[in-house]
Amino acid sequence: MAATAKLLLKARPTPAQLADRLRPLDGVWPDGIELYLAASDLADVNRVARLILDAAVPDGFVWLIEGPVDSLDGADFDVSRESESDLEVVGRLAQLARLIGAKAVNIHVISPSPDLARLTQTCRQILLERAVPFLQRFVEVTEQAGATATVEHMPPVLRMRRSDFAFTPIGMAADDLGYLTHRIDGLRVLVDTSHGGLYLNARRLPPDPAYPWSAPLKQYLETLPEEDSDLTRFLASFPRVENAQVSNAAGILGEGLAYDRGDFDLDPTIEWLGANVRHIVTETLENNNDDAVQMRAALRRMRAVVR
Repeated sequence: MAATAKLLLKARPTPAQLADRLRPLDGVWPDGIELYLAASDLADVNRVARLILDAAVPDGFVWLIEGPVDSLDGADFDVSRESESDLEVVGRLAQLARLIGAKAVNIHVISPSPDLARLTQTCRQILLERAVPFLQRFVEVTEQAGATATVEHMPPVLRMRRSDFAFTPIGMAADDLGYLTHRIDGLRVLVDTSHGGLYLNARRLPPDPAYPWSAPLKQYLETLPEEDSDLTRFLASFPRVENAQVSNAAGILGEGLAYDRGDFDLDPTIEWLGANVRHIVTETLENNNDDAVQMRAALRRMRAVVR
């Protein structure tokens, strides 16, 4: 594992976002960019590749890829649903990785639904078993493209980039990613500080009467394996950690917050990540996605901690 992680910004592959991220901060370039791809971006992989290959970047600049939470058939991406559309998603992500020389491709361990009845241990085990063949194929096509395949853990409430309230029986607990990486050679893990913080908060906080789903969700979380309540130690419990995404969290719905505006002191976590992962990506939500104010603030803070 690298002694010091590279520090990256995040962007959709649009001209405006790339132009914003591809400029030095305090006279120093970011080490790279993680590209978030929506399903619509995958309609023309060659177009996206041309945008990246035409960008003027310094030698050694890193590109990572994150797959969508939506799929090509209009449904939600789901590692357990055995869908040709989802297989096509990972195939196109791998194609893009090969074209631009990306170091890693990340997808989510997710089986989203508003149906709270799915939050059972029986359903959890069935979905984990169903996910194994799909993720084996993901590793195969990603490695053939010359990139590392990573999977990301989930928060307790999925907003699905459209302010939904959806839930996944799999992908929150560290044990779930241990189950998958134990069975799939080459599969590695991306940890997310905001997702981890929301999950730990949901485990410790009482149900919120304002949300009808809160009590059933809490009951399910109490059936999952015990976790260390410290964010750094929780993230360190994940197996085969390769990369990380960073933003703060508050309560169980405050995802993607600014580095210093949440329930967690991220400096100790960044110190650990800096010595134990290859790439750390800023993933704060922005008021204007074409002007990454909070991402640049987070990058400045992380540089101070790591270097």
